[in-house]
Amino acid sequence: MDAKQFSKTIASAAKLEERIAWFGALLAKESRTEVEIVGGSAVEIYLTSAAYVSQDVDLVGSRDKIGAALRRWRFQQVEGRSRRTYWFHKAIGLVDIVGPGDQSGLRPRRMETPLGPVLVSAVEPLIVRRLMRAHREKSTELYEQAVELAKHRKLDWEYLETMSKYEGATTLLKQLRKDIRR
Repeated sequence: MDAKQFSKTIASAAKLEERIAWFGALLAKESRTEVEIVGGSAVEIYLTSAAYVSQDVDLVGSRDKIGAALRRWRFQQVEGRSRRTYWFHKAIGLVDIVGPGDQSGLRPRRMETPLGPVLVSAVEPLIVRRLMRAHREKSTELYEQAVELAKHRKLDWEYLETMSKYEGATTLLKQLRKDIRR
């Protein structure tokens, strides 16, 4: 797929969360490697852009293979704070390749899109991160996002308890457990 086709395809997505998911699917196909959407971008896909909009697209995967595909699609490399390199495209925004593999140990969720499958972070690391930040920042909004992420899902409670303890968010996890039962 060339840069013009990429731009046209991405522009046809009706919602921001679709654009991110489609981008991940196209990128996995083009780079011929697994690409996992993580962080705030994954939260946006799970909750929809009506509830949360990420500031960038965080990816896990092979930096070399992903970078080659981004170059073909005319993404520009930009230097951010701390000399970190990001990729930029006006239709997607900033893209951050955060590492070669997910560190949670949990399997990502495979989502189907009209353009093929995309991997999206397991929900548990997203919940823990929201709880940790909610605790640190005294944010009800981040806590509510964690609750919404946890609702109506089969969760790995052992993972959530272990990581919440490590992050100092056990009180909020206990509250979350009560709140999702209501």
